[in-house]
Amino acid sequence: MINIDGSLFIQIVNFLLIMILLNYVVYRPIRGILKERRAKFEAFESSIGDLSARADGRVKEIETRLVEARRDGFSRKDEIKNLGVEEEKKIIEAASSQAEAEVQKIQDQIKGEITQARNQLKAEIDMFSKELAEKVLGRSLS
Repeated sequence: MINIDGSLFIQIVNFLLIMILLNYVVYRPIRGILKERRAKFEAFESSIGDLSARADGRVKEIETRLVEARRDGFSRKDEIKNLGVEEEKKIIEAASSQAEAEVQKIQDQIKGEITQARNQLKAEIDMFSKELAEKVLGRSLS
């Protein structure tokens, strides 16, 4: 059986004093450390959130720049292609005009040679007709 006497009250006081001492010496510092630790974790989580948001922003910025760079590249490619087509047209036109000039020069040269040959033939026709008439008549016409 349990006897309730003065030692019970001493034990209760002793228990309460130990609880108060443990609270000040052990539990409060541990709770303080846990609060600090929780605050650090919350700070880390907010930092992680901020850094994630910044990283997402940077990724979007890079993607935007990449799209712009591709668009610029395609437009520059088209510009260069158009310049090449224009240059090709100029070269073809120059070659065509040069070929036409060559053809015209050769045609003029041929016309000149034809005219010269006609003049020679006209001069020789008189002589050939005179010789033919002399042979047909059998005598000299001079």
